[in-house]
Amino acid sequence: MNSEDEDLPLPGELEWWHATVRFPGDAGVSPEAAAALTFALSGQRFHFLRKEGTLRLRTGWPAADLLDQLVADQVVTGWTGGIYEPETDAFGGPEGMDIAHEVFCADSRAALAETGSPHARERCILLLSAMHRAAGLDPFEIGDVWAKIAGLRPPVNPPETAHQASAIAAMRRLMNADATKRDTTEPGWRDRVAAFEEAGRRLARLATSGQLRRGLRAILAHHAIFAFNRAAIPVAEQAATAWLGWHVAFGDDQPTAVSTSQSAPATPTFQRMESIITTTTGPADLRNAMVETFTGSDHLRTPAIINAFREVERHRFIPDADVEAAYVDDAVSIKRDQDGEMISCISAPSIVAIQLEQLGAQPGHKILEAGAATGYNAALLARLVAPRGHVWTVDVDTDLVNTATKHLQAADASNVTVLLADGAAGLPEQAPFDRIQFTVGAGDVPLPVLEQLAPGGRLVIPMRIRGSISRSFAFERDGQTWKTVSCEMATFVPLRKGICDDVRTLISMAGEGNVRLETYSEQLVDREAMRTVLDEPSHKLYTGVKFRQGSPWEWVYLWLACVLTNGLSRMPGQRPGFTPHFAWGSMAALDGDSLAYLTIREGDDAEGRFWEIGVIGHGPRATSLAEQVVAAIQEWDRDYGNDAPAPGFRMATADHRDLVKAADPRFIIDKPNSRLVIDWP
Repeated sequence: MNSEDEDLPLPGELEWWHATVRFPGDAGVSPEAAAALTFALSGQRFHFLRKEGTLRLRTGWPAADLLDQLVADQVVTGWTGGIYEPETDAFGGPEGMDIAHEVFCADSRAALAETGSPHARERCILLLSAMHRAAGLDPFEIGDVWAKIAGLRPPVNPPETAHQASAIAAMRRLMNADATKRDTTEPGWRDRVAAFEEAGRRLARLATSGQLRRGLRAILAHHAIFAFNRAAIPVAEQAATAWLGWHVAFGDDQPTAVSTSQSAPATPTFQRMESIITTTTGPADLRNAMVETFTGSDHLRTPAIINAFREVERHRFIPDADVEAAYVDDAVSIKRDQDGEMISCISAPSIVAIQLEQLGAQPGHKILEAGAATGYNAALLARLVAPRGHVWTVDVDTDLVNTATKHLQAADASNVTVLLADGAAGLPEQAPFDRIQFTVGAGDVPLPVLEQLAPGGRLVIPMRIRGSISRSFAFERDGQTWKTVSCEMATFVPLRKGICDDVRTLISMAGEGNVRLETYSEQLVDREAMRTVLDEPSHKLYTGVKFRQGSPWEWVYLWLACVLTNGLSRMPGQRPGFTPHFAWGSMAALDGDSLAYLTIREGDDAEGRFWEIGVIGHGPRATSLAEQVVAAIQEWDRDYGNDAPAPGFRMATADHRDLVKAADPRFIIDKPNSRLVIDWP
């Protein structure tokens, strides 16, 4: 192995001891036998598979004496030794098989002990869904996993119409539930969830680095089959579950059977699924759980904002989405363009919380909100400024104005006015405002709104630094310049149709996959060349910079946005040979007809697990651009790094830009209307 090889040395595969264990009446392991076997295996590493009324037991040590004793105790009727042949290719190769063994062992003890207990299928769905999300799959990719599971099981006849909607709704709740938040959990439940999540993350990293022999979704489907087997879920119930999972993802226009199997249709009990899934309850409970999560994570700190989050029914503002989806920490698209790209959304609730904490709205305040969207944020603001304050929310989209008006009227938010207007121009006839909030992204500070702030007023605006890197700034006037009282990492849908339109061009890469490159007007990019740049030979370098579990990426992103001529661009998607640093995609540096994107490789050292940052260049300047990005990351790590204090920010408008300066010109971001200076400690 040479020094340029990103594959790290792997330990030799564990030699598992294997036995096929038989039980009285060849009826499989009973709850009593499972309890005795679990006790006998206490403290040992093992995994198992149920097969034709037997238990295929695999242990990390010879267990002959233990099984002989169970025979003597009449717990089992006999056992036969054998050779364990792991399904290495089915799980993606040696590295994928190692991950599978970790999951098998983490799950087997509880799955064996729970033999015969109720709700085993529901526990499996929770665990598998946690794995799917950790692997970075979007809802349609998760639906494809369930389709692959269905393809390995008999076809099913759909449930009766009376039960179909409720069964699908129950499945949807399980697929979106936070598995760690179950009302009643067994000892070790959180560890099981963590094991499935870690497996999902590790498989995603292997997939993005091209180290799996099968597709990620096919491997996840195989994990599901094994998990259902450990939990003793009958094949018919597995088929029913797969049908429901497919239906949750793809809606009502699917064929009656989603399996290509030629065996006779199964007879699943959809009604049982409907009646026993109870991991989530009504909207109020979902809303309270969301608030508890955000107070625990420090997204919500102010009592008034916490109360507003509890009182405003978020799901009422997105009636076309599932109730559960309204309280998941993710943005929900509410409008797309002709190419299917999202042009308006209701922001993830954590982002809404962050901005409201930045804004600091008080009772009696007059507030202008740019970006009405669904009206949800305006409804929260209405609570914060009541009873004498007022909120004006504006949007350039007639559809959104009408929708927000309807939602706010239904919510009885009488102190909100919704108008069709350009938020970047403000509302001079209603000025001055105590607070102005942009819930859409801007490439620069819109000057008209600054003049509409009252003395002591505050502007909260998500502004791009360069390329795709943006932050949500809270600005207050400081003499002739502006100070930053708060700054948080955040990305928003850009402004459109107004005086400060932030033009974004998405480039779809030619060839296989769905990789796209996000570019903006200030970037010097050959957009036509970028369409085929990933087909050009690659040049890979590693930085020696190691990230540990929990290391934030926001500061290295900000550094690169400053020191690289074109900043960084988001490049989401997947395709063969594309090995980004996250499952969703990567960040890329651009230089005319070339790009260099971030990748990682995993390893262990004396301090534990790490992920080393790498760079992969494509195009005529692949080598020089990759070297430039590597040098910039190394400089950041040497002179700053994640252990240093956060940087500060200063801003001045164009007429006073010379009042804010920096010793290093790389950290002066000049825009048509403003100058932003980043002060690194």
